[in-house]
Amino acid sequence: MPYKPIMVGYILSNSAALAKTWIPGFDSLIGGGFPRSSFIILAGHPGTGKSTFAIQFLLNGAMNAKEPGVYASFLEREEIFMRNMSKSYGFDIKKSIEENTLRFLEFTPLASEAVSDTLNKIVKTVMETGAKRLVIDSLNALFGDVPPTEQRRILEIVLNRIIKDQGCTVIAILEQSIGKTEIGFGIEEFVADGLIVFESYIEGYEAKKRAIIRKLRGTQHSSRYQAILLNPREGISFLQLAG
Repeated sequence: MPYKPIMVGYILSNSAALAKTWIPGFDSLIGGGFPRSSFIILAGHPGTGKSTFAIQFLLNGAMNAKEPGVYASFLEREEIFMRNMSKSYGFDIKKSIEENTLRFLEFTPLASEAVSDTLNKIVKTVMETGAKRLVIDSLNALFGDVPPTEQRRILEIVLNRIIKDQGCTVIAILEQSIGKTEIGFGIEEFVADGLIVFESYIEGYEAKKRAIIRKLRGTQHSSRYQAILLNPREGISFLQLAG
């Protein structure tokens, strides 16, 4: 069953300044969509739906707004990623790649001296495809043992090229260990325009998932926790928690 984003055929009009996600329950939390040319960090615990959110952001953008996207993966091989997303949600990623609306870049874990070259390859792909949406999965795998001062320099230089020069909206995934309160390496959230956190937690005898928008510059966003729903054949959606 192919992936069918909602609102197929939507044409941007007075919302041209926003990069809509078309993810059920989410755009209303951020005033209609991400501000265009913004750098968003999506941090969270393993298994909370970060990659699902990210690929839906790209697929929906390609389908509904005719915006090419790039998924730069440092964690999974392309064939495995496509198989898992198709099996779990019915997303037809292969079709998007064949139609040149999505480019999947596959990287192995990097030595610190190779980070700049790898990011330059990502920049080149964004320029070649005219991509307006980019996902980096993940910053943990990208940076590894790179010192924080060098991380910030790389992020600022390269993301300026992607965001300011190419007008690309970027989502960078950041893995957060369960039980840890700090996010990432300590500098990403200061460089980013937005920070969204996905969490897993225990309620009674059940493991549940929730999300909160910690910051998103240029918007009046929700500050309440939202339930994360991962639905077979549909993908991720959000619902306000009671209380």
